[in-house]
Amino acid sequence: MSFSGNIVYKCEVWSSSANIKSLKLLLFLLPFFQRHRGLSINIKKFTLLRSPLGNKRSKDQFEKREHRMYFYVESNKPSNILAYLHILTFLNEVKCKVKVSNNLLG
Repeated sequence: MSFSGNIVYKCEVWSSSANIKSLKLLLFLLPFFQRHRGLSINIKKFTLLRSPLGNKRSKDQFEKREHRMYFYVESNKPSNILAYLHILTFLNEVKCKVKVSNNLLG
């Protein structure tokens, strides 16, 4: 079987982390990104009472920030996409959602 066109492999990654340094490390490790975009920061604020009894005015406030980024890679070789996915496995603090697809160009 032969195809008259080329196959283009696409890989989209949505990543999130509480540590912005780990996302910047991802940009440093993968210089062949064609496109990347920083998404909004999710901020979750919560309040805890310091003492379980009595003093209701004594409270501690905390917030959790989650930084997000979107990466997009296109390649004619599936080995480039697999190498990209292999590097993603080394990042401990980063949660990733990956979508890989292919298109036939003709």
